[in-house]
Amino acid sequence: MSDYKYWGFGFNIISEIPFPELLADSTFEQAQVNILMGRMPDTPDGFSFSTGLISYTMNDRELLFTVQGIGRYYVSGGDTIIIQPDNDEVETRLLRLFVLNAGMAGILQQRHLIPMHTGSILIDGQLTLIAGRSGAGKSTTLAGLMNKQYRIFSDDIVVLANRDNSPAHGIASYPMIKLWEQSMQALEYEDRSFPIMPGMEKYGLFFHDDFDLNQYPINKIILLEISDNNQFSTEQLSGGKAFEAVVAHIYKPSFFNTPQMRMLKFRAITQLLQNAVVYQIARPAGCAPDDLLSHVTALI
Repeated sequence: MSDYKYWGFGFNIISEIPFPELLADSTFEQAQVNILMGRMPDTPDGFSFSTGLISYTMNDRELLFTVQGIGRYYVSGGDTIIIQPDNDEVETRLLRLFVLNAGMAGILQQRHLIPMHTGSILIDGQLTLIAGRSGAGKSTTLAGLMNKQYRIFSDDIVVLANRDNSPAHGIASYPMIKLWEQSMQALEYEDRSFPIMPGMEKYGLFFHDDFDLNQYPINKIILLEISDNNQFSTEQLSGGKAFEAVVAHIYKPSFFNTPQMRMLKFRAITQLLQNAVVYQIARPAGCAPDDLLSHVTALI
């Protein structure tokens, strides 16, 4: 079996299966993360929980999770992901999907790095993070910004770099934006060649040629939400309100609930807010993408 070399989430990655979502990179010899096909070890000691489709058991050095109908995954030491499909009929695309979310989140947790569930754009060497719960318009806004020639840095995950005594820096995850069919139509995108999952009207749009591997300081955070009164409003957040709003957008928050992890995320978010201004945009549920885009661009 051939090995494939990639860069993603700040790491040199060698995988036994291809990952078109990641940036191909053949310039390194030593991998920081290895993705392998194999059998699961014994279930590790630790705490267990379930999110319905996925069940997890984890500790500070190991994560084992099972995706119903897809397979099992074992993440260990901050450097290894093992995949065991349920059967030979499972699509590789589905196996990859759970590596790129829970699998890599486990790698980051084991390396004491905080992933933020945000998109981001790069302006004059600084990052603006754009976050929002599902349906708030994050990815649609990023795609609209890309149409307006803004530099997209990352769509779904930005990793906070470990840096002492400096502004918090962000690392991109991988060069793909994910859009629902409604957003594809609103933005008049025609390319539906890369569906995220069978039966799901959500599609991947790649930007490999413009993907940036460097770390950049984060100076703005824009949080999107649906308004209660069907009106647009913008508020600058500070202090505890800003902290609570931003910490809610840590990716896979259940991975960071041990005392050690809680201290880690407190330090990381505190450092982030020392230099980043936080804005919250509330928007009507049925607003046009261009209307939301105009409110976002007014802040950047």
